[in-house]
Amino acid sequence: MTDHTAHTASWPADDQIERLAAALGDPTRRRVFFMVRESDDAVSKDEVSTVVGIDRRLAGFHLDKLVDQGFVTAEFKRRTGRSGPGAGRPAKHYRLAAEELTVSLPERHYDLLASLLLKATADESGAARQDILDRIGYEFGFEVGLSEVAAGRTRPGDDGVNAVEQVVRLLSRYGFAAQTSGDGMIRACACPFEELAFDDPERICGLDRAIWKGMLAAFDHDATLSVEATRARGDEACIAEVLGTP
Repeated sequence: MTDHTAHTASWPADDQIERLAAALGDPTRRRVFFMVRESDDAVSKDEVSTVVGIDRRLAGFHLDKLVDQGFVTAEFKRRTGRSGPGAGRPAKHYRLAAEELTVSLPERHYDLLASLLLKATADESGAARQDILDRIGYEFGFEVGLSEVAAGRTRPGDDGVNAVEQVVRLLSRYGFAAQTSGDGMIRACACPFEELAFDDPERICGLDRAIWKGMLAAFDHDATLSVEATRARGDEACIAEVLGTP
């Protein structure tokens, strides 16, 4: 396997990882962010409080943290229909930052990406960085697949379970918009790690495929995954062929 240790100096966008983890790693803050993102106009902390179901002070706290991290911008404006003497002070409103307006594909899972990357950066085994990412991604995918089995939602090897279909179902849950035509091919037209994948396809796409392989192994340990195309390298979709399944 290729030695990737020479690239550790730039591995992989530590400032971006810290930003993602700090901004979207908290589940409540993540809900606040998506509420702001889905709104057609700037929203107040009272509106966020009502929709998300949290105290208005907590809503304000998370909104201001998102501003600090650059995901949201703040502005002051009066409520519609109120002007002139007695109208009161303009209220603070929040909207998606301009750089985030381009995020229109399926919901990103930066919290998952941040947790996996932070786990990788904390690894002190001395292994090559890509090897660490491959292992962590595989373990995550495998655990997700096993949890499906444990919950009784599928039984690998029984009743004609199709491993490819199970992997596609799980990948779609995590934002890959995956499909299969029944010929052992997996096609994903979206990526939950989109922006960083295009910035660093070697590492992030490698992590993606390791997750796919882990999920596949949970349903068919003998199957293998062959990568055919990658969006971050200019292909129309991410495509992989599953070999060794019935």
